[in-house]
Amino acid sequence: MKKRYIVFGLIGIVIIAAIFSGLIIKKNRTKTTGEEIYTVKKGDVVHFSEQTGIIKSQVGAIVKVGTRATGVLTHLKYQVGDYVKQGELIAKIDDREKLAEKRNLEAQIEEQKKDLEAKEAQYAYSKVNYERELRLLEKEFTTKDNVDKAKRELDVARAQIEVSKAKIKEAKEKLNSLDVSLSYHRIYSPISGYVSQVTTQEGETVVAGLSAVNLITIIDPTKLEMWIYVDETDIGRVKKGMKVEYWVDAYRKKLFTGTISMIYPQPEIKDNIVYYLAIVKIDPKDTVFLKPEMTTHVKIIIEEKKDVLVVPNSAVRFEEGKNVVYVKTEQKPMRRDVEIGIRDDRFTEIISGVREGERITIPVVKKNQSGPKK
Repeated sequence: MKKRYIVFGLIGIVIIAAIFSGLIIKKNRTKTTGEEIYTVKKGDVVHFSEQTGIIKSQVGAIVKVGTRATGVLTHLKYQVGDYVKQGELIAKIDDREKLAEKRNLEAQIEEQKKDLEAKEAQYAYSKVNYERELRLLEKEFTTKDNVDKAKRELDVARAQIEVSKAKIKEAKEKLNSLDVSLSYHRIYSPISGYVSQVTTQEGETVVAGLSAVNLITIIDPTKLEMWIYVDETDIGRVKKGMKVEYWVDAYRKKLFTGTISMIYPQPEIKDNIVYYLAIVKIDPKDTVFLKPEMTTHVKIIIEEKKDVLVVPNSAVRFEEGKNVVYVKTEQKPMRRDVEIGIRDDRFTEIISGVREGERITIPVVKKNQSGPKK
């Protein structure tokens, strides 16, 4: 008898639990349908295309600074992360050998100048002697042979002067070339920016070959651009000069703007999908936040209309091949055909069918779900 009561008790508990669970499930599945009233008014509609982009450095923003000089690196002022201004001295390479060669060449030029002075004096004497012989020949105080000899001496003196001048000119050209070579031993920054890479350290020997040896890499953070990967299905609507709005994951609440400056005709294929690159130059003031290789979430503004009749997107329904809205009346909502224009993520432009100030209904479907209370 006692066991029978226990069994009946367990059965009762199970039945009560099942009823309670059914009530909970029924409560969770309960749906109530209502409607919201919206007054037609004027507003702005922005039709856009959503795409994905990436931040890149512009051409010329990254410079690998090298040298054509060979020698020991005696001075390297900057390291990775340092900021360098355009025209500042970056590095020095041992130039003692070149300086000694320059001093030797300068000494040769001085000697050649003195030799030229002596030959010019000899030329002046030969010219005076030749002129004197000509006057003597007119008075028959000398012979024609002596005149010819004086003329040959004058011509030789003139030729020696030309040779000396040519040697001096050649030495000066060598000196200029040496100065150019010496300039390779001092490396100056071609742009302003941050050092992103250093490939050679002080004390190392730099050997220049057919190409310049890379010493340091500088990146200008203010020269950035955005590559937008436009799907081939959207590229027909995207044009040069269109405005864009974009944001990055690092600054979700900050909206950046720009303009498409170029669309590359050459496509890029990724995962069997064809994309076309639309380029947007980034405003230097925005480069404080943006860095190369950041992913961007982009809205390309295809069309924008201001002060037009708008209704929420959910108010427009497609029934029997037509766009319709339901206008609120005293009896019941009245269906009305409408002609729509552009739409964005919130509103749809109404070209005709309703007037400003009319009230329309928007279906609202509510789902009653139980869950933890906050």
